[in-house]
Amino acid sequence: MWARCVSGVTSVLMITTAAVWIGTESAKQPADVGADDVTVTTAALNPVEYPGARTLLYGVPVIPRPAQPNAFAVFKDFPETSTDGFMSDFKDPAIHVGRYGDLRARRTVALAGGSHAEMWITALNILGKRHGFKVTTYLKMGCPLSTDPKPTVVGKPYPQCADWNRRVWARIIKDKPSAVFTTTTRPRDGGTGDWTPPDYINVYDKFLRAGIPVVGVRDSPWPKYPNGRTLDTPICLQKGGNAQTCGTPRARVLSPTDPAAPMAVSRPRLHQIDLTRGICTATFCPAIVGNIIVYKDWHHLSASYIRSLTDELGIRMALALRWWPTRP
Repeated sequence: MWARCVSGVTSVLMITTAAVWIGTESAKQPADVGADDVTVTTAALNPVEYPGARTLLYGVPVIPRPAQPNAFAVFKDFPETSTDGFMSDFKDPAIHVGRYGDLRARRTVALAGGSHAEMWITALNILGKRHGFKVTTYLKMGCPLSTDPKPTVVGKPYPQCADWNRRVWARIIKDKPSAVFTTTTRPRDGGTGDWTPPDYINVYDKFLRAGIPVVGVRDSPWPKYPNGRTLDTPICLQKGGNAQTCGTPRARVLSPTDPAAPMAVSRPRLHQIDLTRGICTATFCPAIVGNIIVYKDWHHLSASYIRSLTDELGIRMALALRWWPTRP
């Protein structure tokens, strides 16, 4: 697929600022209907016109096109678990198990955690159908997998998360998936960069002791203004910003290296994946890449952008799990 296509190009493609950020002028076009009626259907975006992350990962050139979804519609570019009703909200104590990918497959990947784990269902659903594994989901808003007895959300106590976590570990271990997929880092509150809280690692060790491999993915950067205030990408674009003015310097939101990588060294069945090379350059995280708006709100990647990361995630998972050849 794209990785193979790019390897056949005879000349080296330099990823210039213009190539990465093309589409900014069109990002502020309003939706044709009222905000409450917006429906985003971008599953069939032409990857030649809308390469998204493939521009950063493989040097795919960018043809000038209006950014998609536009800045007035991208907030509705949800992962399918949200629209299908398999995400527990803040007050819902239930574990809603969704099923995606190849429903008849023998192997199963359990996608578990909060909304930043949920984002990856869009890619995992495609990969499951492509490579023959089922995806089961265990998701709750604002509730990453953790043993923290007193979790908070937006600075407020969130005891429902601790209760849900305790029940969901047991449920996943009982269900015995072939692997668990979850996020392994988060931004540092009140500081720069990202980190892996020790309470996260405790949960991974529970799965590993039960004989269940863990595929961890570094969380995507959370855009910030220079003063540390959160940056809502779609609103910034709606107000006339562009991929650069609505983007974030990489050093502001990411540590120099993946903070979860060291724990994987001593845990052979914990497979850590860092896809930030498909979101940021070496120094900057743009708001638009390859004609696709990267974020649907102030910290979640749009489903359209996640879709453009699918092939790379497939390559990394193949290297980790050895379930299929390493090319998508």
